[in-house]
Amino acid sequence: MATVKLCSSNELTKSEALKKIMRDASVDIVVKDCLGNCGQCYLERFVKVDQRIIVLNDEEELLDQLLQASAASAID
Repeated sequence: MATVKLCSSNELTKSEALKKIMRDASVDIVVKDCLGNCGQCYLERFVKVDQRIIVLNDEEELLDQLLQASAASAID
């Protein structure tokens, strides 16, 4: 199972794509106050998937990237 971490300041925490992903049992979503990438959450949309940072352009890309990461995590 992929573990996806988001900063609570990141606008992705309110996205419809994230809500859709949260219903998928193969992805574990964790929202924290800070991920230690100071300022990055204000500048761009990003998530950490199993300690790897993924920068996103939009919500659809979020959905695609997280589903890919989840599939890759299931293989490992």
